[in-house]
Amino acid sequence: MDPDFFIAAFWLGISVTVNIALGLAWFAARKREKRLEARPGDVSPLDDQIGRLITSNEAIVARLEDIVSSQEFLNRVLTDRLDRLGRALPAPEPRDAGP
Repeated sequence: MDPDFFIAAFWLGISVTVNIALGLAWFAARKREKRLEARPGDVSPLDDQIGRLITSNEAIVARLEDIVSSQEFLNRVLTDRLDRLGRALPAPEPRDAGP
């Protein structure tokens, strides 16, 4: 037989298998979604995870703001000290370009 036929049959087999698997997964997901929607007033685990994620994100943002403010403080201190040091040093001597 022709090798191209075997390659085409191989890819067709993979395609059919993947489509069946995706169809079954889609069906199972719809079934699970309907079961979860039918639960009255219960907080889903996803809502709980999202709440924890938001809380963690807020904590990270607060820490980053602390880091930014401390970095700004260090920048102010260093520039003030460098300015004072620059005023305290004697003026640099001009260099001759030579004869």
